[in-house]
Amino acid sequence: MSNPLRPGDVWLADLNPVIGSEQAGRRPVLIVSGPLHLSLPHAVVFVVPITSRDRGLRHQISITSQSSGLSRLPSFTRPEDMRAVAYERLGDCLGSVTPGELTAVRRILRAFLDL
Repeated sequence: MSNPLRPGDVWLADLNPVIGSEQAGRRPVLIVSGPLHLSLPHAVVFVVPITSRDRGLRHQISITSQSSGLSRLPSFTRPEDMRAVAYERLGDCLGSVTPGELTAVRRILRAFLDL
Protein backbone atom coordinates (compact mmCIF):
# COMPACT_ATOMS: atom_id res chain seq x y z
CA MET A 1 0.00 0.00 0.00
CA SER A 2 1.64 3.21 -1.15
CA ASN A 3 -1.20 5.73 -0.80
CA PRO A 4 -2.00 7.30 2.56
CA LEU A 5 -5.36 6.27 4.02
CA ARG A 6 -8.10 8.87 4.43
CA PRO A 7 -11.60 8.64 5.87
CA GLY A 8 -14.07 8.10 3.04
CA ASP A 9 -11.62 6.37 0.70
CA VAL A 10 -12.70 3.21 -1.08
CA TRP A 11 -10.08 0.44 -1.30
CA LEU A 12 -10.05 -3.11 -2.57
CA ALA A 13 -9.39 -5.43 0.36
CA ASP A 14 -8.83 -9.15 0.79
CA LEU A 15 -11.16 -10.07 3.65
CA ASN A 16 -10.28 -13.78 3.63
CA PRO A 17 -10.00 -15.84 5.72
CA VAL A 18 -13.29 -15.30 7.53
CA ILE A 19 -15.27 -17.16 10.16
CA GLY A 20 -19.01 -17.73 10.10
CA SER A 21 -21.12 -15.16 8.27
CA GLU A 22 -18.45 -12.44 7.99
CA GLN A 23 -18.24 -10.70 4.61
CA ALA A 24 -15.66 -12.60 2.55
CA GLY A 25 -13.55 -12.26 -0.55
CA ARG A 26 -11.71 -9.51 -2.36
CA ARG A 27 -14.10 -6.58 -2.35
CA PRO A 28 -14.31 -2.83 -2.00
CA VAL A 29 -14.34 -1.41 1.51
CA LEU A 30 -14.97 2.08 2.84
CA ILE A 31 -12.40 3.53 5.26
CA VAL A 32 -14.36 4.76 8.30
CA SER A 33 -11.44 5.33 10.71
CA GLY A 34 -11.02 8.94 11.73
CA PRO A 35 -7.79 10.95 11.33
CA LEU A 36 -6.74 10.29 14.96
CA HIS A 37 -7.07 6.52 14.51
CA LEU A 38 -5.24 6.68 11.18
CA SER A 39 -2.37 8.59 12.78
CA LEU A 40 -1.60 5.77 15.24
CA PRO A 41 1.42 3.56 14.45
CA HIS A 42 -0.54 0.29 14.60
CA ALA A 43 -1.27 -0.34 10.87
CA VAL A 44 -4.91 -1.31 11.42
CA VAL A 45 -7.90 0.48 9.93
CA PHE A 46 -11.68 0.29 10.46
CA VAL A 47 -13.55 -0.54 7.26
CA VAL A 48 -17.10 -1.21 6.10
CA PRO A 49 -17.51 -3.70 3.22
CA ILE A 50 -19.37 -2.55 0.11
CA THR A 51 -21.65 -4.72 -2.00
CA SER A 52 -23.46 -4.17 -5.29
CA ARG A 53 -26.48 -6.12 -4.02
CA ASP A 54 -29.43 -4.04 -2.79
CA ARG A 55 -31.07 -5.92 0.07
CA GLY A 56 -33.53 -3.09 0.71
CA LEU A 57 -32.18 -2.50 4.22
CA ARG A 58 -32.36 1.14 5.36
CA HIS A 59 -29.09 0.97 7.27
CA GLN A 60 -27.13 -0.10 4.17
CA ILE A 61 -26.25 3.34 2.82
CA SER A 62 -26.31 3.75 -0.95
CA ILE A 63 -23.11 4.89 -2.66
CA THR A 64 -23.90 6.68 -5.91
CA SER A 65 -20.89 8.96 -6.38
CA GLN A 66 -18.72 8.44 -9.46
CA SER A 67 -15.74 9.59 -7.37
CA SER A 68 -15.98 6.32 -5.39
CA GLY A 69 -14.36 4.45 -8.28
CA LEU A 70 -16.87 1.62 -7.87
CA SER A 71 -17.70 -0.20 -11.09
CA ARG A 72 -21.34 -0.80 -10.14
CA LEU A 73 -23.49 2.07 -8.98
CA PRO A 74 -25.39 2.28 -6.85
CA SER A 75 -23.48 0.10 -4.41
CA PHE A 76 -24.35 -0.38 -0.76
CA THR A 77 -22.36 -0.29 2.45
CA ARG A 78 -22.66 -3.08 5.00
CA PRO A 79 -22.08 -1.27 8.31
CA GLU A 80 -23.24 -4.34 10.22
CA ASP A 81 -20.01 -5.98 8.99
CA MET A 82 -17.59 -3.22 10.07
CA ARG A 83 -14.24 -4.63 11.08
CA ALA A 84 -10.65 -3.71 11.76
CA VAL A 85 -8.20 -4.95 9.13
CA ALA A 86 -4.43 -4.79 8.80
CA TYR A 87 -3.05 -2.46 6.15
CA GLU A 88 -1.63 -5.55 4.40
CA ARG A 89 -5.19 -6.57 3.46
CA LEU A 90 -5.61 -3.41 1.38
CA GLY A 91 -4.78 -3.46 -2.32
CA ASP A 92 -5.69 -0.58 -4.62
CA CYS A 93 -7.40 2.70 -3.79
CA LEU A 94 -10.42 3.10 -6.09
CA GLY A 95 -11.55 6.58 -5.09
CA SER A 96 -13.59 8.21 -2.36
CA VAL A 97 -17.21 8.72 -1.40
CA THR A 98 -18.79 12.13 -0.89
CA PRO A 99 -18.70 13.74 2.56
CA GLY A 100 -22.47 13.20 2.79
CA GLU A 101 -22.17 9.49 2.07
CA LEU A 102 -19.42 9.09 4.70
CA THR A 103 -21.48 11.04 7.24
CA ALA A 104 -24.51 8.80 6.61
CA VAL A 105 -22.46 5.63 7.16
CA ARG A 106 -20.90 7.03 10.33
CA ARG A 107 -24.37 7.99 11.63
CA ILE A 108 -25.44 4.36 11.29
CA LEU A 109 -22.25 3.14 12.99
CA ARG A 110 -22.86 5.50 15.93
CA ALA A 111 -26.37 4.05 16.30
CA PHE A 112 -25.08 0.46 16.08
CA LEU A 113 -22.40 1.18 18.71
CA ASP A 114 -24.75 3.25 20.89
CA LEU A 115 -22.37 6.25 20.82
